[in-house]
Amino acid sequence: MSLEVLKKKGKASLRPFVVLMIRLGVSADVLSVTGFLVTILIGYFYARGNLLLGGIFILLSGLFDAIDGEVARATGKSSKKGALLDSSIDRASEFFIFGGLLYHFRFDSISFVIIYLSLIFSILVSYMRARGEGLGYSAKSGLMDRSGRMIYLFLASLFGERAFIPLMAVFMMLTFLTVIQRWLVLRKILSEK
Repeated sequence: MSLEVLKKKGKASLRPFVVLMIRLGVSADVLSVTGFLVTILIGYFYARGNLLLGGIFILLSGLFDAIDGEVARATGKSSKKGALLDSSIDRASEFFIFGGLLYHFRFDSISFVIIYLSLIFSILVSYMRARGEGLGYSAKSGLMDRSGRMIYLFLASLFGERAFIPLMAVFMMLTFLTVIQRWLVLRKILSEK
C-alpha cells in the first residue's frame, strides 16, 4: 500500500471530526490556533522529560492540523490568509516541540546535537516545499513531510528515553534525505526551464 493511499484513507477516517466541527460552527482558524496551543503543551511535556505524554498530545495536535484545512474547504472558506496562518503556525509548532526536547537534553551534548539537527532538517523540509511553491513548482516528495514527521515523533515517544535518541538519529537522517530529495527535484525542474 502506497503512502498516498494511506494518506487518503487517513483523511477519510477524519471525516466524522470534520463534520462535527462544521456542525459546532468551529472555524478552520480556531482549529489551527487550538492545535498550536496544544503544541505548547507538547513542548512543556518534552521539556519535563515526559516523552509519553508529549507523544500522546502530538496525536491531539495532529488531529487539529489534519482537519483545519478540510473544514475550510468543506465550508467554502479556504483562503490564502488561512493558508498563511496554518503554515506559520506549523513552523512555530515545530520550534515549540523541538525546543522542549532541546531543553530536556541540554546536558547531553550528543542528544542535543541530534535533536538540533533534526529541528534544522525538519524546518528545511517545509522550506523546500514552500520555496518550490514560491517558484511555481511542487516539491512534496519524500517520506518525511509534516504528517510523517509528527507520526514518527509520536511513535519514537512511545519507546521511552533509552530508545528515543537512537530513533531521533534515524529521524535526523530521514529528514536530511528528504531535504536532499526535494532539492534535487527542484534543481532538476529549474534546470529544464
